[in-house]
Formats: sequence, structure tokens, C-alpha cells
Amino acid sequence: MTADLISSPSSPFMISAIPPPRPVSVNALARASSLSDTLPCSKSTRSTSAEITIHDGPSAAPVGPDYLGWAQPPVDTEMEDAQLAETPLPLFCRSEIQFEHLPVEIHETILDHLFGERTSALTTSAGGKSPARSWNKSLRHPRRKALSNLALISPVWRALVQDRIYRHIKLKGTTDELAESARWFRAHPHLAPYVRHVEVWVPVWGQRAIKHSSRHLPPRRFNDEDVAAMDMGVVQAAMAWNDPDSSPTTDYKYHYASHNATLEEMFVHVQTVFSEARILTLEGGHCKKPPMVRHFRSDPSGHSNQCLPMLPDIQTFVMRGAWNIMRDHQHWSTLSKSLPNVREWHCSYAKPKIEGYETIAGILRRLPSSLIHINVSLEGFYNKDNTQSRWMGDGVNPPHLCRLLGGVAPRLESLTFTGKVCACLFDSTRDSMSTSQGKSKLKSLDLVVKTCCRDKKLHPGLPFLDEFSGITNMNFIRAFEKLVVSAIQSLKIHHELNYMRVRFIDLDSACPPLNPYFQLVESQCTGLWSEQILESLHESRPDAAYLKLTDGIYPQYGHNHQVVGAIYPRTRPLSIHASTYRIIADVPKP
Repeated sequence: MTADLISSPSSPFMISAIPPPRPVSVNALARASSLSDTLPCSKSTRSTSAEITIHDGPSAAPVGPDYLGWAQPPVDTEMEDAQLAETPLPLFCRSEIQFEHLPVEIHETILDHLFGERTSALTTSAGGKSPARSWNKSLRHPRRKALSNLALISPVWRALVQDRIYRHIKLKGTTDELAESARWFRAHPHLAPYVRHVEVWVPVWGQRAIKHSSRHLPPRRFNDEDVAAMDMGVVQAAMAWNDPDSSPTTDYKYHYASHNATLEEMFVHVQTVFSEARILTLEGGHCKKPPMVRHFRSDPSGHSNQCLPMLPDIQTFVMRGAWNIMRDHQHWSTLSKSLPNVREWHCSYAKPKIEGYETIAGILRRLPSSLIHINVSLEGFYNKDNTQSRWMGDGVNPPHLCRLLGGVAPRLESLTFTGKVCACLFDSTRDSMSTSQGKSKLKSLDLVVKTCCRDKKLHPGLPFLDEFSGITNMNFIRAFEKLVVSAIQSLKIHHELNYMRVRFIDLDSACPPLNPYFQLVESQCTGLWSEQILESLHESRPDAAYLKLTDGIYPQYGHNHQVVGAIYPRTRPLSIHASTYRIIADVPKP
């Protein structure tokens, strides 16, 4: 295009060359290209919708194969449109390209935008991301009616949408629910192969128990508005048992669930219905004095050495509320024998249990060789109570797991642990690797510290620090700093370790953003630091460095320039010097 045509606003060429915007379709593109090749007319300078790239702006630049022809004399567009309309299109020139003929990758991309991107059924350790939760985020897609209707668009989308909807299913662990699931998938056998993640939750409570009907309630049935308008004290009294020791306005009684399926029936259901499942989740629930999930009809306690049905295709096994599923090592032996190819295991306890520590200790001593990803949480996130004090008062202490965890860490690819941790974990790793010729495979390490183990030389009586570990306890801060130093020194052994996170989570903390933590992602560090930590980091991983070095905690001065407290940040600092916790610890308690 010449310069005068571009700069001249009154050029007839510009007026005739830009038609009004029209919608573009796949068939229109093909028809336009076929028409231009077959019509016996001279090459036109008019640009069609197939040659113009539609932009969001007010004008679009002319592009296309006929770009050089824009310098030709103008052509009357109205006459040309009339000629094109009168010219019949040959049958052999009509395009057969339809929406379903697009490559399947395009359909997948569109659905990923609507449903969310799918991830693999296997957890893989990725730099900068903790693999502990990736299974939790994977395979979960909304099941809204609007999205399920997408299966009606085309036969291609029917399979793709159903694959996403049925990829993760959640079943209630009752006999009736399992029977209903079996009937559904027998009636729709083409849907069962889509299931990759089977989640079974076992209810703890059944129906509410009503011992006596209240004589104060009117005999008629109430609508929702009537019940809402009634005195709630009368309604609650009618729902509670007639127990003189209970409060009629707050105490509710429930039956234990009586129609729950056994573990054997759950495994049989997965084996016979979901042959393509790769992830199995069992949720046992939690309550005070919870009943255990029955393993077999003939042996509810699971101590008769019976075998569960084999599930060789399950590669990820998740246990929530593990205390209701597994209470000793015999239960784990029964489960592990039926899952011979599990590579990833998640186990979480809602409350700390002595038996839970003993069970995990037995598992770590004889860990299956197929496991390469482990996520164990022996203590959930709860407000502090006197649970641990009760252990110590009874003279019973949980087993020390740090050395066992350090012994198995080099053979794993990812390790996530929530509980009591100390520097012995990494000391045990160095001891085991000094006598082994192999190399460490560990790529990801995530530790959630509930409290740190005591130094046996200084405190031989009690194995752990007091229950009130927190940001105001300098003994705990020093123990946490020692743990971080030992973790950094272990980088000399774990050469492939590119993600490390050590953190303390306290729900009762005066300032949660100041809970101590340390994180290493590739070569970038954040969190707790000190001169000893920096020196160890330089020796173990010279290319790693902190993003920013700050005190993190700043004092608040009162009269006569005396420190009266600390200025609490609203967000978690990128770095916190270990010595600045003295500012918080030295604050006088009211």
C-alpha cells in the first residue's frame, strides 16, 4: 500500500476496502477459499471476512494473501456482492468441516477452561509446589446441571464431559448407598471406566434419637415459618432425651450409624464396579469415643487374619479419620496386602493418639517398598488442651518417630509429616546414608511442627517440650532454629531436594503471621534466619539465598524508650530473625 493511500483520509480505496464487520465461521472460511479458486473472474482487491483479522479495536488492519493487490484500482463492492450471490457454488466445493471435526486437543482446551485443568491421578513432585495436596486438588470438577448439559452439544463432547463429571465420585459408606451405586453403574456401564477417584465416607452418627414426645408441642404439623416462630427452647426440649443429668436446651442424643458397610464390602464394590480407579479415599469420621469401622461381618475388629479383596490398580490410598479405620499394626497389614501397588499414602488423625504413634512407628519399621510418597498427620489443627499432659501424667509417652522418619526419607520422593519433630530426623538420615551406597531420591519435604522433642541430655524425664509451644516460648524458638539448621545441612545428602518447608502452625497464636517457618523453593529462601542458618546454607547449597533479610519483628517503645511490646505485622514477613522473638517473649504477661 502506498504512502498517499495510507495518509489520505478521503481515499476511495479505504472506503471501499473495509466492509462492515461480519461474523466468521469455519465453514465460511473454507467456502471463501474454495470460491476464490474456482470462480473464473479476475482477482479482486476486495477483502472478505476470511482475509480480515477481527480485532477488539475500532479498526482492523487488512491482512491476507491478497495484500499486494491493495494497490490496484478500487472495485465496486456492491456489484461484486451481487455477482457472488448470483454465482451458484458447486457441490464439490462445499466444505464438510464441522465443529466436531476439530482436533480433540481444541475440545479438551475448551472444556479445561470450563471445568478446570485436569491433573494426573499420580502425585509428582514439582519444584515450587508441595505435592502433599495435589491429589486433593486433582480430579475435582463441578457437577452443576449447566455443565452436565454440555454433554448434549455433540457426540465428541459427550465422552469428554462425562469423563470429567465421573472422574471423582463420593459415596456414603452404607450398604444401601453401595447397592444404589452398583445398580446405577450396571444400568450405565459406559460411565464406570471414567471413574478414577473413589471416595467413601463412613458416617459416625445415625438418626437423632427421640425417647419421648413432648406434651407441650401442638398436635398439628408446622410449616417452616411456624417452626421458626416457635420458642426454640420448647423445640429443643422435645428433641432431647428426658435425662435429668442433661440440659434440655443444648443436649442432643443420636444413634450410632447401624447400616454402615464393612471394609470388605467397600473393597468388593470398588473391585467389581470401578476397575479403572486409581485413587481410593476412606474417611472414617471423628467424634468423641468414635466407633471403629468394621473390617468384616464375621470379624468386626479385623484380628482374624482375613484378607480384603485385592485392588492391584489402586496407586494412591488416602485415609482420613484414620483412628476409626486403623488402630494397630494388624489393621495396616490387612490393608496393605490388598493394595500391593500403592505408591502414595496419605494418613491423617484428627486428634493425637498413643496408639496412632505406635501404629505409624510399626509401619515405618517395615515400610512397603512400593511407597515413594508419604503424607502422615498424627495431630490435626485444634486448639490446645491437656491431651499431652494426660499422657505424661499416666507415665506413657508416644514413640519417638524422628529417627524412623529420617531412616526412610532417602528412599522416598516426597515426605510430608505433621506432628512432633526435632533435629534427630536429619541426624538419622546422615547416619543411614553413611552406611549406604545409594543416593537420596527425596525431592520434596514438608514438615508441620506441633512441638519439638526435648534434648534428652538436658531433660531426660520428658521427651517433648511443654504443650504451650509458641512464639512467646524462646526454648521452642531455639529448638525450631536448630531444626532448620539441621534441615539445611541435610541438603548435602539430598541433592535432588528442591522444595523444603518447615513451619509451625498455632491456632492460638497472638500473631499468626509471626509463626516461625522456613521455606526453600529451588534456590530461593524465605522465613526464619540467623547467622548460623546463613552459614549452613552457604555450605550446603551455595547458589541458594534469601529473597530479603529483615528483622521481621520490630519493637514498640513506650516512655523512657523502654520496649513495651512489638508491632505485629498484618502479613507474614519474608524473613524473620530468630533473635527478634525475644521482643515478644519479654513482654510482661498480664
